[in-house]
Amino acid sequence: MLSGLVVSMLMTGAPVPDVTSGETVKKHMGEKVAVVGQLERVAIGKGKSEWQGTALVLDDDTLVYVSYGAPPEGWDALIGARVRVEGLLRPSLNDHEQSLLAPHLREPGKPKKDERSLSKLLNLRVRLSGIARDAKGGAVLLIDNSPLYLAGLESWPNELHGKQVAVSGKLVDREYLPQAKKDKNGLISQGAEGSQLVLESPTWKLIQEPSRQATQKTEPSRQQPKAARDDAERSGSVGRGEATQKTEPKK
Repeated sequence: MLSGLVVSMLMTGAPVPDVTSGETVKKHMGEKVAVVGQLERVAIGKGKSEWQGTALVLDDDTLVYVSYGAPPEGWDALIGARVRVEGLLRPSLNDHEQSLLAPHLREPGKPKKDERSLSKLLNLRVRLSGIARDAKGGAVLLIDNSPLYLAGLESWPNELHGKQVAVSGKLVDREYLPQAKKDKNGLISQGAEGSQLVLESPTWKLIQEPSRQATQKTEPSRQQPKAARDDAERSGSVGRGEATQKTEPKK
């Protein structure tokens, strides 16, 4: 039988499980994990009790809170990026103060960028960030100059156009735009050729730029989490993404 010391030594170098969804949050609650998600500023509470916190938003919009205020020091430049962060997954921020009843990552380590190919995400629900642009065929999310169409959205709201946004939806590859056709005389009509990447049933929110975060360094009072928790529980928003804008599919 291995001694406790040997077991401890073996466990020290063991890889930690990745947490990428609400299901894996439940499975690994209470463990040391690596949360993989998009780093974003998120609203906590609502109305007069609302303020901005920082969380990792997973592909299914589950929130794992990192702080109730500004991002940890040195994290500002990563807002909007998909990152992998190790830490302790707990249902509260700490054991002594009032806290939201939601997933939290305590003692987070240094975040590392986690890049992935869009081709490996087809037919999956994802959360992606990019620039909001309007194209001839409708609103697109521009990622590294590659457009992803938002199903059912003809154009972005004026206040979001040209800005960095986070979008959740199911990523598919299909013929979304009207296709070019050849008539009996051999003439080709105007239209697209082939399929496009499309985010179906999209929801979205604005991602705050680092320059704006600098003005939001104030931490909430200790009494705010309880009020915000009550508001969140009544609205059913605890542990979920805050993107509220959505579209209906084109008929």
